[in-house]
Amino acid sequence: MYLNYLSRAQWKYFRHLLQMRHMRLAGKHTNLTARLPLQGVSLPAFLPEGGLQRRHYSFDNEEPLDTPVSVYTSNLDPLHKRLAQAQTSDSVLKLMTNNDLQHTHIVGGISILWQHYQSFDQPERNALTESLLQRVLPLLEPHINQLDVDELSRTYLYLRKMHIPNSEVAVEAVLMRALLLVNDQVDKDPIPLTALSRLAVGINLERDFFTPLVCRNFVHYLEKHIAQCGSEDQVRLLSTCLFQLHMIVDEELLNSFKRRVVELIDRNVLSHETPKALLKVLHMLNIPVWSQEHTQLIRKIMLVLQPCIPHLEPGDLKSLCRAFLHHQEPAELVGPLKESSEKLLNEEASADALSCVVPFATPLERDKYTQRFRELLDSEDVWLLPNASGHFFSVLRALKIADLKFCNTYWSGVVRELDSCEEEQTHLRFLRHCQRYMNFNNNLGGTYRHFEVEKKLSQMCMTAMEEDISGRLPTKFARLAAFVLAYGHTPFSWKKFPNVLLSKLLAMAPQLDINECFLLSRGMQIACELRFRQHLPSLAGMQLATMDNVLISCAERHLATAEEWPLSASDLSMIVRTLSHRKSLKNTVVYNKSLSLYKSLHCKDLSSRVVRDMAYNFNASQFLVPELLESMFGYISEQHKHVTGDTVEKVLTCSYNLGYTPTSLEVLNHASEVLLRDFDQMSGLAIVQACLALCFYKSIPEQLINRIFCVKFIQRIEDEIQVCYSKATYPERVLNLVMQLNRTVCLDLPEANVPWFQQNYIEAQMSKKPLQSSTFSKDVKDLLQNLLKDKNHFRCNHTTPYGYQIDFVIHFDRDRKPIPAPPVEATMLDRITKVAILLLRLDSFCENDLTALRGPESLKMKHLEMMGYKVLQINEHDWNSKYMAAPGAKANYLKCLLQISN
Repeated sequence: MYLNYLSRAQWKYFRHLLQMRHMRLAGKHTNLTARLPLQGVSLPAFLPEGGLQRRHYSFDNEEPLDTPVSVYTSNLDPLHKRLAQAQTSDSVLKLMTNNDLQHTHIVGGISILWQHYQSFDQPERNALTESLLQRVLPLLEPHINQLDVDELSRTYLYLRKMHIPNSEVAVEAVLMRALLLVNDQVDKDPIPLTALSRLAVGINLERDFFTPLVCRNFVHYLEKHIAQCGSEDQVRLLSTCLFQLHMIVDEELLNSFKRRVVELIDRNVLSHETPKALLKVLHMLNIPVWSQEHTQLIRKIMLVLQPCIPHLEPGDLKSLCRAFLHHQEPAELVGPLKESSEKLLNEEASADALSCVVPFATPLERDKYTQRFRELLDSEDVWLLPNASGHFFSVLRALKIADLKFCNTYWSGVVRELDSCEEEQTHLRFLRHCQRYMNFNNNLGGTYRHFEVEKKLSQMCMTAMEEDISGRLPTKFARLAAFVLAYGHTPFSWKKFPNVLLSKLLAMAPQLDINECFLLSRGMQIACELRFRQHLPSLAGMQLATMDNVLISCAERHLATAEEWPLSASDLSMIVRTLSHRKSLKNTVVYNKSLSLYKSLHCKDLSSRVVRDMAYNFNASQFLVPELLESMFGYISEQHKHVTGDTVEKVLTCSYNLGYTPTSLEVLNHASEVLLRDFDQMSGLAIVQACLALCFYKSIPEQLINRIFCVKFIQRIEDEIQVCYSKATYPERVLNLVMQLNRTVCLDLPEANVPWFQQNYIEAQMSKKPLQSSTFSKDVKDLLQNLLKDKNHFRCNHTTPYGYQIDFVIHFDRDRKPIPAPPVEATMLDRITKVAILLLRLDSFCENDLTALRGPESLKMKHLEMMGYKVLQINEHDWNSKYMAAPGAKANYLKCLLQISN
């Protein structure tokens, strides 16, 4: 199988990509282990520059699969020994050039050169790569047919690691022979696992190959190796193979490997004493395409690794931190990870180390880390470290920095990186900056703009869409188009989107998957909020309507396949968020259908991440699905030792807002235990929100009340307000919630002896907020005035001593006659009935059930009744119904409601 350049075959391989795309969608029905005949096949090794792109994950930073020995340890001849003892790469090259070499000498020499290469700076690496091209490859070529598969894989991997291109004749020949040997051995003895893993890594380096075609026969060997797996090294190598070949790994193969890993953990073959192997497994299971399906095993592995966290190497510690932050569990790791990452930061001044520490920081520690961030951001040496911009971005978002000086410095550094680094142009690596910028802008509420980076990235996206084949691949096009939609910087961007973008979107609509639709809708949302907030030109409006129709048709297609291939909770959540990005789509049939699917969703593999996503969607949509809320509470009850306080808070807040009460109160006891355990790690806002929900259920423990209503916690809230990033909204939000919690504890739990200390706050809020009258309230007020004959017989917009706002208050004497309100409000008045009329807007109820009153409204009604009011409700939906439009219907309705005879 000779792989070479064939420009005319570019579209042929685009067709192959589409075929593999369909194969992935129906993977369980496709036999990917069938033998691929390689003899007589002539396919390109890779595509021309700007050629075929595919859905993939980063392999560039993969560590060597095994440490290359200086020379083969057995049967060392004098030349082998001299190669091993050479102190410099020049000495190794001189020995290889000036001696009569056998094939083993060449393989050993390349292995030794790889060792030297790893210790070099970039200029020295470039020089060694050039020497390999000029002096070593000519020596290698005559001996290729003498190499066995182990030597071929070792040679190929190290040459590729040293950036020898696949287009070199010797490299192509090495790979061609290795693949032929792999194919010839399918029905014979298995290829060694070390060789398979080296080849898999080498083939994926720089993404020159379409891996499913080149490595199709590897799966056959993996099945045999998994069946024989019994050691740490085998697990490590198999994990690497499965990671590299994930696009052709089916569910059966992966499950067999997972069962083997669990068995080895139970037998203590894998333990905290074998962190390298377990981290490799964790890395493989965390591939986004399937990470949510392996929550239990991921949690089990992390717990096994817990004892060795203080002793992990820096790279392994960073990897474990990122895995934890992705899954947000198990909670047992928070303390050890925080302590170890802080120690790492003291030893290693890098953005990478800081990005591991900051997510574990409390709000009061942000100042310290912000100062450290400033020092690193101004260091040119730190910017030169691998993926520095990515790590800086993680810190910037985690610290929630709104200081424009920091933001401008970071994004100016990104512009310099785009201009100076050629690698940013290859394989669309600049797209990661596009995604970061969109997320960052969202984090600051759409208020931040860096026009230079926007213009630079938009131009790069448009060039890729128009001139590169990636502009014809849905997975790449969606990411390119989303940024252009969001920020423009194209001709006539003030009034329309590029025509080429719309035409490509319409052409690719039948191929867009769930994630791609999500990205496009996010770009449209940013465009409407950022570019067309004040005025939407008619042409842009028509284009947006067209794109809305595309999103609707795609959502319908995704939901239609749910019967045959049920959607996961994360997929369904993404569909809901895609449609909710566009206000125009919230009233569509497909939006309501997608929300309704939550009712039939089977959450067999919940995780903290999935639970948090569902809580977000239910809060945003105000959609009540009791079955799923009960599943979320069930997960917290079962995994209360492992879930974090932040996860518990999100579920409690969601259920409280929707007015849902769990069937078992035991879960609320577990939730209280988690909140007490993580009290010091959570933000003050999260604690107050969770406790308000527990008060709603009357399940807040005394210990939690005592920890909140004390001088220390109130001071903590004030300190957090001082360092918060959103001065416009955060202080008001947290102070209002503290007031609500104080009110609820005073009214529902008087035995706690918590004083009411919010009166000054309520009076200040009343003076700041002007009363806003709606058509609904004005209509009711006019009818009440006609009905009661005297405007002094009722009060409008009355505020109670505990800060509740009542739309209308009427006092009746013992004969049911309205009387003027007394000057001082009292809880109980002799033979006088206090009637509170509440106007319930549509948002007072759950979106899908106009009889399901949401939690805050239910709590308000209960508290008003405790304060001596008879509470009556007028539902806006009923008030504006066709029946109430009849003459005199609304007046009669009020008479019946108030029980007035005339």
